[in-house]
Amino acid sequence: MATIIRQERALSFAAVDATPLDGTTSGRTFQPGDRLESACIPLDEETDAVTITMDGTGSDGNTAVFNIYGYGLNGPAERIYHTVTATLGTGVAGTGKLYVDTISGTDTHTSTIGIKDSGSNTVAKVSFDTSGMRYLYFEPTTFTTLTAITFHVREWGNK
Repeated sequence: MATIIRQERALSFAAVDATPLDGTTSGRTFQPGDRLESACIPLDEETDAVTITMDGTGSDGNTAVFNIYGYGLNGPAERIYHTVTATLGTGVAGTGKLYVDTISGTDTHTSTIGIKDSGSNTVAKVSFDTSGMRYLYFEPTTFTTLTAITFHVREWGNK
């Protein structure tokens, strides 16, 4: 079977999520009805995995902290990668934007989170299996000097 790229999508945030998912607060539980569409990337049915790169508006060393959740078609939010710190490097991603070059966090997924090219002033990337998921949910919790972050999600799977 050949591996093909299914979609490439981007999701940008200019502010943190003031009320993150906590499982109990009204409107912020792990239930699918509390999923904010503005914080989601819908996945194609045939997507097997994703690779995520990031860029941000800020300076070398600025950081963003965020969580990534996955949702099945009608299932609850499942933590995938938690308390993730993304640090801007020196690689230019556009006017006033730099690529994230360092990524670290807590892997809470059922399969291993792959972090590649981290800490080298290039473009760090995160990859993981998305079998059984229909949505990825991004939840920025802290910006340190950085003023915006964009997640670039490349979906891939077998033909």
